[in-house]
Amino acid sequence: MDSIDSAALLRMVTLYGHVLACFAAAAGVVLGDIAIFMPKRVDRLLLSKAARVVGMALIVLWVTGLALIGIDTGFDVAVIATKSKVLAKLSVVTLLTLNGLALHRWAFPTLAAPQEHPERAAGLPAVLGAISAASWLFAAFLGVAKALVPLLSYAGFMGMYAAFVLLAVGFGLTVMRGKLSQQLLRTPEDTIYSALQDLPELPSARLAG
Repeated sequence: MDSIDSAALLRMVTLYGHVLACFAAAAGVVLGDIAIFMPKRVDRLLLSKAARVVGMALIVLWVTGLALIGIDTGFDVAVIATKSKVLAKLSVVTLLTLNGLALHRWAFPTLAAPQEHPERAAGLPAVLGAISAASWLFAAFLGVAKALVPLLSYAGFMGMYAAFVLLAVGFGLTVMRGKLSQQLLRTPEDTIYSALQDLPELPSARLAG
């Protein structure tokens, strides 16, 4: 009976975890889209849950992805430098992570409440959301792009990524920005609620003893 190759087994388990994290991230992204576009107003609670799912999945993707690089290259810088697809994926996932932080810092707070100027306010969330979608799609594409490795250098892969991002941002600004602005539109009910919130609190009346 042949013995089990422990290195191959470790790589299989790590790759399986990486794939599961990809599915979890995709589910989180879909959940976030539902939270933003399905209700009449952005569902902040559901959006927060979706963001946590994507964040946790991204952490697992980093851990398992780096583990796979370690298994395949031993973290030999000279070897990694020759692998254009690996370098491209590291670059894309780094940009994806930074974009995710920007979404949390600037886009989600904007989506959490109606805006006085919804069309203008929707611009940044539309751009960051488009970059996020393009980055996730291109990272998944890199996972199956082995046949292109002999044809494309690191610059070639990143050029394709730039094209993905430009197309996505164009779509985001021309189509998704309008949809987002509808979700951020301030209604008369919002104005009345905001006015009530700004009223000073009245002192509580004392009951005569």
